[in-house]
Amino acid sequence: MAKIEIIQEASEDTPASVESIEVLVWGAGGTDRQEFVIGSGSNFNASTNFWIEVRYSVQGLPVFYTRNIFSHAWSDVCSGQLERLEKFVRGETQGFSYGDMLPETGLSLARKTNTYTSDGKEQTSTYYNLNIHLDFGAVFGHSGPGGRMIEIQFPYIDLEEGLCFMRELIADLEAACQGRHPDPGVLPPGFSDWPFARELNRRAYDQISLDYEENYFAEPLLRDAFDTWLAQLPTPASVLDAGCGHGDPVITRLLERGCRVTGSDLSPAMLTRARAQFPQVEFWERAITEIQAESTFDGVCSFSSMLYLDQVDFFHSIHRIFRALKPGGLLFLYGYDLHPRWRGQPYEVEIKQWMWGGTRSIEETTQALEEHGYFKVLKTVITEADQIRQERIAKWRIETQQEHDEWLAGLDPNIKIERTDYSNITPRLAYPYVVVAQKQGK
Repeated sequence: MAKIEIIQEASEDTPASVESIEVLVWGAGGTDRQEFVIGSGSNFNASTNFWIEVRYSVQGLPVFYTRNIFSHAWSDVCSGQLERLEKFVRGETQGFSYGDMLPETGLSLARKTNTYTSDGKEQTSTYYNLNIHLDFGAVFGHSGPGGRMIEIQFPYIDLEEGLCFMRELIADLEAACQGRHPDPGVLPPGFSDWPFARELNRRAYDQISLDYEENYFAEPLLRDAFDTWLAQLPTPASVLDAGCGHGDPVITRLLERGCRVTGSDLSPAMLTRARAQFPQVEFWERAITEIQAESTFDGVCSFSSMLYLDQVDFFHSIHRIFRALKPGGLLFLYGYDLHPRWRGQPYEVEIKQWMWGGTRSIEETTQALEEHGYFKVLKTVITEADQIRQERIAKWRIETQQEHDEWLAGLDPNIKIERTDYSNITPRLAYPYVVVAQKQGK
C-alpha cells in the first residue's frame, strides 16, 4: 500500500498533528480481451484500468474515503516503472505520474521550482508536490472525463517520502498486473468499510422487495448442482444463506433438507418478508462484508449476491465467509458473468435501480477464492443447457448481422468497407454458473 504521512511538530500554541494519505490498488479492471466501460465512454483494454481505494486521515481518524478507477494506457504500466521513476530522480523529467485517459483519475509526483530574490541575488528553490486527482463524474455518473473532480494535494513534501510512496504504488501495480490482489485478512478491521455502496444497494433492494421473485431451481442444472452440494454436508447441517433476500426458494429448499438455517441480507425490507415466511429461521441484517461469525457453519451459499460485488467487497466477502465456515466447510456460489466482453461501470442501472457492483467470470471467481489460500475450488458448472445457449448464439448472429448490414447500407457509397460475416462467429454472451469450494486450513 502506498502511504505518506505529513507530521506537523507541536508548537507553543498548537499540538502536533499527523495527516496521511493511503492508496491501495485492488487489481486490474479486467483482461486485455475486454473493454473497460466507464461513464460516457470505454477504453479498449480493461487490463490497463485499476481499482483503487483512497483514504485520507487526520490524527489517525478517517476524514475521506472513496473507491475509484484509473487508467494508464499509453505506456507499459506493468514493467519499467522503476526506471521511469529514476529518470525523474535524475532530473531528466519533471514529473512521475499514473493515469492518462478516461477516467481522469491519476496520481503524480512533480518537481517544482521557485525563483526569488534575496539580498539582491536571484535564488532558486526546489520542492515536490504529491497530487491525487479523482474523476467522480466519469466513475459515479455518466458524464465525460474531468467534468467533476476532487483533488488532494500534498505540497512541499520531502523527496524521499514521495519516492517511497511511488515505489509502493509501483509494487502494487506490478502485483495487479500479475493477477494478484490485497489479502483482506491482513488489513485492519473496517479498513474498506464504505457506506456509499452498502446504502445504495440497500435502498435498491428495499424498493423492489415487495415484487422481487426468483425461480432458481426451475433450471435443472442449477437444481442438481445445489442438491449435490447439500448431499456433501453433514446431517443436520448448519447453513448460512448470504444475501438471502426474502428467502424463497433457497431457504425453502434448505429447510426441506433438514438444515439449520441462518439468513443474512443488507435489506431490511427483504428481511421483513423473509421473517414472515420463515419464523423459525434466524436472520441478520448485514451485508456479506459485515458477517462476524467464526467457524459457525458447515456450509454457506450465496445466490446472485456475492458474485455481483465490486473487486474490493468481493475479496472482503471471501475472507468473511472463510471465517464463518467450520474447517472443511463448503461454499456454494451462483451468479452470472453478465458482461464477458467488458468490465467496469460499477455505478449503473440493474433491476431498474441504481446499484454499485461488478460482474466476474468462472475463472476470475476461482482465482479469487484460491489466491490467498482461503478456499480450494472443487467444481464449476455452467448452468445453462447447451440447446438454450445455441439458440441464443443463433439469435445473436442474426440480429448482429442485420445491424451490421443496415449500418453498411447507410454509409456513403464511396466508402468501401468489407462486409463482416457473423455466421461463424461465436460471441461472448452472458452465462450463469456455479462454483463449489472448500475452506482450507482452520
